[in-house]
Amino acid sequence: MIKRFIIAFLVLAVIFGGIFGYKAYKGYKNGQMMKMMKYPPASVSVAVSKIGDWQPYIHTIGNVTAINSVNVTTQVAGQVKGIYFKSGEFVHKNQLLATLDDSLQLAQLKQYKSQLIVNKFNYLQYKKAYEKNAVSKASYIQMLSTLKQNEALINQTEVVINDMTVRAPFSGIVGIRNSSSVNLGQYIQPGTSIIPLYSVNPIYIDFTMPQNDLHSLKINQKVKVELDSYHKAFTGRIKTIGIDVNTVSRNITVRVIIDNGALILRPGMFVTGRVFLPVIHNVVTVPATAVTYNPYGDFIYVVVKKNGQYIANTDYVTVGQQRSDTAVISKGLKPGAIVVTAGQVKLRNGAPVIIENGIGNAGKANGVKNKGKESNK
Repeated sequence: MIKRFIIAFLVLAVIFGGIFGYKAYKGYKNGQMMKMMKYPPASVSVAVSKIGDWQPYIHTIGNVTAINSVNVTTQVAGQVKGIYFKSGEFVHKNQLLATLDDSLQLAQLKQYKSQLIVNKFNYLQYKKAYEKNAVSKASYIQMLSTLKQNEALINQTEVVINDMTVRAPFSGIVGIRNSSSVNLGQYIQPGTSIIPLYSVNPIYIDFTMPQNDLHSLKINQKVKVELDSYHKAFTGRIKTIGIDVNTVSRNITVRVIIDNGALILRPGMFVTGRVFLPVIHNVVTVPATAVTYNPYGDFIYVVVKKNGQYIANTDYVTVGQQRSDTAVISKGLKPGAIVVTAGQVKLRNGAPVIIENGIGNAGKANGVKNKGKESNK
């Protein structure tokens, strides 16, 4: 029995050893074949890295605010006699907007002026008599007081009459009149809003920016404002930097003044802005699509010519500021390098490539001259 067991064991060992040996031999041959196999060149698009001036900026959002805005009101009560504006029109400073019925006040003014004639005459008579000691000083002072009270009533009535004529306190655009509160013949109380008035040229835009950007902000700093609804851009300057920082958001308010001659910007509009920082010189840039982001480090495929064939090699880089189509390479890439912008998923380090758009076309398409210099403004 022991002899039979040993024979069976040896037979099985030979069989399984042969199987495992064959598998190992086959794997070895496949590995050798894979090492000797050459991958076909991958088709890629390329561009040329450039060096030039880079205009950094801080992106922010804000709201349009009128320099002056007020609800035009009346200081006295009265019946609306006339309305002399149209909703949405431009009015000049001191332009007549509305009048109230002042017939009663005009009648009172005539009465007070008539009484003034009598009071002046009596005062002069009492003055002459007082100088001759014919009347007491108390009587003279009483007549003088009556005269002054009469003059004060005249001045007061003239002020009321003047307040019943409503004028624009500054030049600007009027809003929409509330027809339910202000109409011809309607009796209105002091403080009733007649029409909103906005000064819109020039105009303010208030941006909120993080406190970390405060060191980069200065008065008269250039700001570009974009209004998506009109697809237009406006250029302005920082007029004021807020003194206080919001304790909740840690943001600071920056006020920009902008020329609004076309009257496109309206109070309350939402806009985006770019606060331009000092230009940085000699910066290397590439198309943003050239950068491959990796947890172990960002890299770019750089194409070089070797033995008459183009080869893509990985070049690890440090990426700086980025925009929608451009990335700054702060470390790891030289200007004038040919970088892959499309087709990276088919590449590995040292892989052969076929350039679809051509090196010459890549340079022209990216504005490269001589050594790839360009101004990125």
